Amino acid sequence: MLLSKVHRILLCGVTLFAALASPVVFAADEESVSSDRLLPPGVLLHIRISDMTDLKERLPQTGFGKLYADESMDKVRDKIAEAFNKASEDAGKELGFPLSDLLNLPTGEVTLALLQPAGRDLAGVVMMEIGEQQETLDKALAKLDETLTAQGAKKKTETIEEVEVTIYELPKPGADESSEEKNSFCFFAEDGLFVGGSDLSVLQDVLSRWDGESDDVLAEEEVYSYIREKCATREDDDSVIEWYIDPIGLIGAALNANEGAAFQALMFQNYLPITGFDKLKAIGGNMDLAEGGYDVHSRSFMFVEQPTTGVLRALEFPATDLTPPTWVGASAPQYTALNWDVPGAYSALVEMTNALAGAGIAEQKLDELAQQAGFHPKDDLLDHLDGQFVMLGDSNSGSEQVAQKALFAVKLKDTTKFQETLNIILEKAGSNVKEREFEGTKVYDIPSPSPEVAPAFAIAKDYFFISTHADLLEAALRPRSSDDGTLAESKSYQKLTKLMPAKNSMVTFSDLAKQLKPNYDMLKSGKLDAAFEGQFDSSILPDFDQISKFFSIYGGYTIPDEKGVFSETFMFGPDE
Repeated sequence: MLLSKVHRILLCGVTLFAALASPVVFAADEESVSSDRLLPPGVLLHIRISDMTDLKERLPQTGFGKLYADESMDKVRDKIAEAFNKASEDAGKELGFPLSDLLNLPTGEVTLALLQPAGRDLAGVVMMEIGEQQETLDKALAKLDETLTAQGAKKKTETIEEVEVTIYELPKPGADESSEEKNSFCFFAEDGLFVGGSDLSVLQDVLSRWDGESDDVLAEEEVYSYIREKCATREDDDSVIEWYIDPIGLIGAALNANEGAAFQALMFQNYLPITGFDKLKAIGGNMDLAEGGYDVHSRSFMFVEQPTTGVLRALEFPATDLTPPTWVGASAPQYTALNWDVPGAYSALVEMTNALAGAGIAEQKLDELAQQAGFHPKDDLLDHLDGQFVMLGDSNSGSEQVAQKALFAVKLKDTTKFQETLNIILEKAGSNVKEREFEGTKVYDIPSPSPEVAPAFAIAKDYFFISTHADLLEAALRPRSSDDGTLAESKSYQKLTKLMPAKNSMVTFSDLAKQLKPNYDMLKSGKLDAAFEGQFDSSILPDFDQISKFFSIYGGYTIPDEKGVFSETFMFGPDE
């Protein structure tokens, strides 16, 4: 049985807190060895913050950093500082030294990893460069020793690769004290680097690779190295944050670690090939701050072994031109478009269903459904879809809450045949759906039990539209005047277009100021004060017009790759 979250926090104590709360690099000089060259193969999760000092310098340069420093936020800053100082004072009394010392402990790289080397149990490890902060580390470790000793931990030391490693062993919760099964926490500090973990063998692995010359390391693994190369945001330096996860391996390891989940672990492994998730090898990415003119610049990659099968085959999105249609106005706060291989998805799901339930079962059930519905799901519905989907998001403030509105549109191959299928559905719906005319288009209103929602749908402009609010649908149907431009022509969207390929699998765009304003105004109005139970005074917030300049444009794209799927997003800096 694994340690509970509470016990894990106590076990790792303030040292793990510092590692997780702060970013860092392994060594500050040119001869430093990064964590991916110290860790052995079998890493399932790897989160690395390259340099704490660099991160602290970059944050104030972002739009959010400038917002926090703006004079309009003076009262808010004072309130936050008051709360932080109080928390720091309380924490300092508990620690026996200032909390600020702990927060400043990391001076370079920080890494958190979960790994399961072949034939071993799942283990965790944290690494952080402490530089010249040995005195602070000693204070933190003394507090850790006090906490673990109070829990009955047994302390010992071992020398590995000429380095002294400290080991704490505690009985597993619920186990007899004489039981040989123990939970452990081990650590060492060497060359300005603190390394702590839940398994002594992992620390042995790290120390045996201390010179960085081994090829038997995470950095040399094909999947990891490919993702890292594809996602690099700078040519000659590390991104601020790098992350990597093997989701299938991590789920399997977690199930195997739980003795009571043996059956679930077996089923999980057996169904992986049928569902196609055995082809998903890893997901990873990099994120940069205040670099290249962007507040945030991130790249991610999903490594998928080809050819795909099962669910992953059903989720393929070929690249195409996803320029916003002319019915999307320039004032749209949020736009997303994607191109889905609908026929491929249908075939993949039918094959997977037949593999699970028996040959021909999927087709049989679809024919039975067609008899009941009056139309065939594939022949009369899916076959009429072009594959392009558009989603618009908007919001407006009501009397008591902010209404989140969404419009979904599906491009059609044949609007006439799709209307025939829709008529069959409407006939079965009876009087529950109300038909009306708007700008020469039939609009169908759906009754809603909530006055805050007014769903409606229509077929127009080669699309099938369905919206949570009729006014959003009407805006798409309304003829666009020469004064009201399109999103595709807007300067904001053009900034993003210059960074994207001509053809994409998915495109996203958000005007952050327009998105945030209704929610911010609701917070500023004081209508949400009760939710804070008197801990927050909304009257100290500046008007949104004073701070809107700090919010700019966010967007990105996704494209297929020979080894998976690549995505890139940009958050532009505020216009000065």
